[in-house]
Amino acid sequence: MTKISLTPIIDVVFILLIFFMLATNFQDFNKTEIDLTKSTASATVTDKRVFIIEFDEDSNFKLGNQEMTMSEIKEKIIFETKSDENYAVVVKPSDKTSFQTTLYVLEDLNATKIKNVMLGINKPSNNNEAEQPKRSTDLPLLRKM
Repeated sequence: MTKISLTPIIDVVFILLIFFMLATNFQDFNKTEIDLTKSTASATVTDKRVFIIEFDEDSNFKLGNQEMTMSEIKEKIIFETKSDENYAVVVKPSDKTSFQTTLYVLEDLNATKIKNVMLGINKPSNNNEAEQPKRSTDLPLLRKM
């Protein structure tokens, strides 16, 4: 009976392991940082300019109450804030807008070097909470067998 030596197989496995460790890229690309906080924010007197960008699932954009394209909105914000750093941009998606669309808008604003971008959300009113069914948050218990 012939014995098979495992040493060459182990050597090949370690070489492949080293190759894949060196070839793997550990950088994070397209990373968007979102600061989620429990506190609520409101505009103060010190804020000289607040730009509110509202949009829906069909990518219809509004700056304030005026309908515009996204490129027009970016141009207007950049033009009006050239010399002043004391401004805030609030991005408010509609209720039916996908989260991916919201991320595209945030990423687009970040690419044009517009700073002080915040995500605005609508608080549900007490009437809407009564209409929506409550979701169960009970998790199944793990049991030893």
